[in-house]
Amino acid sequence: MIDIDGAFGEGGGQILRTALTMSAVNAEPVRIFNIRAGRPNPGLSPQHVTSIEAVAELAGAEVDGLHQGSKEIVFRPSQLTGGRFEFDVGTAGSISLVVQSCLLPAIMSKSRVEMTVKGGTDVRWSPSIDYMAMVHLPLLRMFGAGCDIEVVSRGFYPEGGGEVGVDVSPSGGLSGLDLGSQGDVVRVEGVAFAQNLPEHVVSRMKHSAMKDLIHLRNVKIQSDLRSGPSTGAGIVLAAVCKNTVLGASALGQKGVRSEVLGERCAADLAETIASNVTVDEHMMDQILPYMALADGASRILTDELSGHARTNIWVLEKFVGKRFFETKRDGLLELGTA
Repeated sequence: MIDIDGAFGEGGGQILRTALTMSAVNAEPVRIFNIRAGRPNPGLSPQHVTSIEAVAELAGAEVDGLHQGSKEIVFRPSQLTGGRFEFDVGTAGSISLVVQSCLLPAIMSKSRVEMTVKGGTDVRWSPSIDYMAMVHLPLLRMFGAGCDIEVVSRGFYPEGGGEVGVDVSPSGGLSGLDLGSQGDVVRVEGVAFAQNLPEHVVSRMKHSAMKDLIHLRNVKIQSDLRSGPSTGAGIVLAAVCKNTVLGASALGQKGVRSEVLGERCAADLAETIASNVTVDEHMMDQILPYMALADGASRILTDELSGHARTNIWVLEKFVGKRFFETKRDGLLELGTA
């Protein structure tokens, strides 16, 4: 059994999600203690409980200590067999973080995995579901995985009410991915969305972003206007480059004009492209487990490794041994696996 100190480094929920994912894929029991010890409300939140329950169902696992507020769990996985699953995070808990926890176990399952996940699609401190669909999954497909996301309904804080369908085909393993250079920007795609708000909210976000991206060719941003149980707005952009995909997002908040959201998102994307990195700051953490488990070497270019990323690498190497190597290159950091 592998022991993981949940207070290591930044001591957040990512330690928990990464440890569970690796435990399920490797069929290796894990004990995680001091869970979220550095947070104002330590222990498991309802969102973390759902993530653990979801991975446990996929892996046929037994879990000790699984309850809200728990600071220690023992996770004993069995087999990844596939099937149909439904998970409800409750209110506006992040759907994306639950999906993120389940993707690798689903990919490594013996048969197809279909998941329905309910909760919040667009909430603070987690990736937007459109970022998952437009940036995360395309990069995961480059590793050789087959996966798709459908946004059935949107959920914003605090009411939630979102629903997402996830379809994952078994791959039998991942192949190494070389993201040693961006390549030219082929196109920019995006979505400006709002729920229970006037249409002009979407059009103002969309057009302000397009105006600031006029120097790039082939920019297309879709409009998504809906009604539902919760109210909110946001925009997600993705630069599809020859060798990689880079993303940016902005979530609406009270007192911030729609034009400002569009401008911020466009500026973030343009800055990321200009930096010559091959993964954006959000994907930096999310791509590490795929690199760790892929057959063959992988590499990415980033400006620096955050404390969050270093903590994630620490957890991954508990399961796979020393795999990650750093090299300085033209003012950037090349992170690779052997």
